[in-house]
Amino acid sequence: MTRYHSGYEKAAHLYDLFDCKENIEFFYHYARQVGEILDIGAGTGRVAIPLAERGVNVYCVEPSPAMRHEFKKKLAFQPELKKRITLVAADASSFRFDRKFPAAFLAGCFDHFLDDEQRLASLNNIADHLEVGGKLIFDVFLGLLEERPCSPGETIKSGAFEYHRYIGKKRLADNTQETHLIFETYKAGELVEQVEEDNLVGIISWENILRLLGKAGFRVNRAFSNYNFTPYQEESPLLIIEARKSSAK
Repeated sequence: MTRYHSGYEKAAHLYDLFDCKENIEFFYHYARQVGEILDIGAGTGRVAIPLAERGVNVYCVEPSPAMRHEFKKKLAFQPELKKRITLVAADASSFRFDRKFPAAFLAGCFDHFLDDEQRLASLNNIADHLEVGGKLIFDVFLGLLEERPCSPGETIKSGAFEYHRYIGKKRLADNTQETHLIFETYKAGELVEQVEEDNLVGIISWENILRLLGKAGFRVNRAFSNYNFTPYQEESPLLIIEARKSSAK
């Protein structure tokens, strides 16, 4: 069985504080064109909920119980969105809906596929759930992120609390990278919570992504270096792909 690692089972309640990517408008650009989308690896609903607030129907897939718990907590405060959001417990290779969709997102989770077996199984399953001509949009960090010992990262202040995140990274022998995360929460200068987690991500090249997409029946339309639709440049560590399902499966 292939492995899946979200890296936030203990710290899911802190995830949104540190995931500050400005990509909602980017994904809404695609969602508004079709009115409904698959959001695979939906996490805490950071992307899905703003889309649903704008009238998009979002079918969400999330394997992590902790992330789904945070997602449901948000929906408890916005019960009117439940008619636009469907949330299922599954991963990208195993989810099942008895229908096809015009578009699918993998926002910030392609890196969590740790080998080609899981990548291809996931892409094949997504293709099975897309209409011919349907789009798959996903982002991925290419190659190896810089190795570093565990050291201070971001500091976030929210209300009476201050949150610190420490990050360490190292490459493993199986073409994955382990990220060691430490989260500390302070109130009035006193440490009130500390959480440690290890997160695995897969290392993959642009050429291998193209190969796997082709095997799953996708053709790349466009590629970007950021969420402002800047065309992809080779030196960019961030790759964002807009692919289209090119044939019936």
